[in-house]
Amino acid sequence: MRILITVEDLRIGGAQTFALRLAQALFEAGHHVWLYDMYWQYTEHDLVQRLAPDVKLVQYKPTFDKLDTLLLRTDDWWQRHGYDINLRNKNLCQHLRKVINDNKIEVVSSNTFKCDALLAQVLQSFPHIPLIITMHGDYEQFLTFYRQKQRYVIPAYLRKLARTLARVNGVAYLSEQNLEAVYLNKRVNDPLKLRKIYNGLEGRTSAEAVNYTRPKLGITEDALVFGMVARGVPEKGWKPVIQAYQRLRQHTNRPLNLVLVGASPFLTQLSEEYGTDDSLRFLGFVNNPIDCVRSFDVGILASSLKESLPNSIAEYLFCGKAVISTDVGEIQQMILTDEGQAAGLLIDFPAQGLADPDQLYAAMQRYATEPDLLASHQRLATQAFAKFDMSHCLAAYVGLYQECIQSM
Repeated sequence: MRILITVEDLRIGGAQTFALRLAQALFEAGHHVWLYDMYWQYTEHDLVQRLAPDVKLVQYKPTFDKLDTLLLRTDDWWQRHGYDINLRNKNLCQHLRKVINDNKIEVVSSNTFKCDALLAQVLQSFPHIPLIITMHGDYEQFLTFYRQKQRYVIPAYLRKLARTLARVNGVAYLSEQNLEAVYLNKRVNDPLKLRKIYNGLEGRTSAEAVNYTRPKLGITEDALVFGMVARGVPEKGWKPVIQAYQRLRQHTNRPLNLVLVGASPFLTQLSEEYGTDDSLRFLGFVNNPIDCVRSFDVGILASSLKESLPNSIAEYLFCGKAVISTDVGEIQQMILTDEGQAAGLLIDFPAQGLADPDQLYAAMQRYATEPDLLASHQRLATQAFAKFDMSHCLAAYVGLYQECIQSM
């Protein structure tokens, strides 16, 4: 098949990482694959080279790139102030039509709502080409923002949502909560094909892994190491995790460390705020998180966002680490083995605000005081990871693509 994989941007994130891994897996399976993102300005080429080295990246980058960036910023300003204005969209649509036509694309596999909406518009000119979207959690997050009007809202979101889904032929979803937006617009006898497909993960270490061993990080071999990998936004639960960890340090004589992997102005601020704690390790951006997860004993995700299938949880499991997480999206199923045994501890998803540091402390304390529990959960983690084998994911996507092509 001739497949176009699309995503809004190519920065660190679950949807972006999966799009790259899927594109590379499809290429290795013998398909012709192109990768397209909407913003050349937001492309981490090291990430692309690491995860999809053999896939051709196609981007709209005009000769007058400074003007294009000005249009991007202008559109962003208008939309953040509630105006449905997108001056750059016309140029993107023209470029995408040319890419699809020149490369004789047979199926488009899109990730993230803004990119899905753009492709739904472009593919009106190609009624024979199916559009398959993967729902990573942004649809229902935008829907929540729209209803609560508490955060950034996409102008005319409900209208754009309906128009986008009207052109979609297949949906790969990660968690039942993803389907809220679909059912909001689903019509009687709608031929839309829905498939629950877990993201696949080809876990690999890189040459940089030697920089993240315990000796290199200044961590003793007998220390109990908690770690967290996530985007650098407050809602991922960074501060509650640090608060729970520091409380645990006050109540145990065992050597402890907390390794935090992520980059943002917020995390820079936290590193300054907690700079006197020499047991904390703020690593910043790490190109391949698996390189440093190997040094953890326990992986944490204390998110208060509506996660679906967090990439970091799969990475913890791949490395054989016990998990502490808020109970959101598909995480409860992620940490289960085929026999129904859990490879971690879940805390309540907060009704509002951030994750509860008291519950985080209780979970962390159990691993600090119950070594048999920790060892058991670490053994189960490898078994729980089996569901994320990329070969299963690849077969499911190829089947969905073929089914949608045949139904056009």
